[in-house]
Amino acid sequence: MKVISVFSLNKIGKMAVFIVAAGILSLLVSGAWNFTQDMRQVRADRSNAMQVTKPVAPDQVVPAMAPDFFTEYRLERDKIRSERSDLLREAIKNAKTDEAKQQAQEVILKMTLEKQREAEMENLIKAKGFTDALVFVRDNSVSAVVKTTSLTREEVVQVAEVISRIAGVKPEDITVSAKP
Repeated sequence: MKVISVFSLNKIGKMAVFIVAAGILSLLVSGAWNFTQDMRQVRADRSNAMQVTKPVAPDQVVPAMAPDFFTEYRLERDKIRSERSDLLREAIKNAKTDEAKQQAQEVILKMTLEKQREAEMENLIKAKGFTDALVFVRDNSVSAVVKTTSLTREEVVQVAEVISRIAGVKPEDITVSAKP
């Protein structure tokens, strides 16, 4: 009996470790093989994509749109906020104290409210007849960029009134500029 128990513990333990290690090694080799095969396929697809089989008539060519400042900025702003929000959620998850959790939650709430206010102000400015607008809320000031070639004094006052009402910022802490 003693021989069987010693045999089973030592041999089976070593055998299990060997089997697990062999399985992991085979997975790594298999993954590397699949990756190289996929990369070869991608290279082949790229080379085939460059071949033109039929000439395109000039009237069929659609000009590429130049990137719009307002759209690009919104995308970048959303990306940064998303990254910041992810970091804060991670901080909440790993917080050691309730106070640290509470602070991170407050920052997320502040970011969410700031985003809502910016969107509301941008939409109200567009409702005044402007093509587009971007609003940047900071702690004690707000900046707005309106899509137009120039702004009259009355238009600046209109935009500032919208911002002042929504953001609760004094008119002297508001900057309004034009961007075509």
